[in-house]
Amino acid sequence: FEDVFSSWEDEPIGVASIGQVHRATLRRTGQVVAVKILCPGMETKFRSDIRTLKSFCQLAMPQHVSAFAEIEKQFCTEFDYTKEAENLNIIYEAIMPKWSHAVAIPKPHMELCS
Repeated sequence: FEDVFSSWEDEPIGVASIGQVHRATLRRTGQVVAVKILCPGMETKFRSDIRTLKSFCQLAMPQHVSAFAEIEKQFCTEFDYTKEAENLNIIYEAIMPKWSHAVAIPKPHMELCS
């Protein structure tokens, strides 16, 4: 951690349902960056909750099991921060060459994403 960042703000600058964003400074370049991290244990808790809901549906409302399976599939993509960074990079590369004067889109540091 100390090898990558020269400074790190413990207080998140943004919080969402499964993660939070912290301001940090990259040691090698001095660039201030936003670092998105998954809240510890969140994926395990989510999968456990979905498993419980699907089990309940199988007993009480079997017609809704397929809907919960789809919800599970869609939500599980939210835990893939590497894929999210890849998608952000695609957007960055498509938009910024022409529109950098009008919009700001963060460029992910793919070598630091996991």
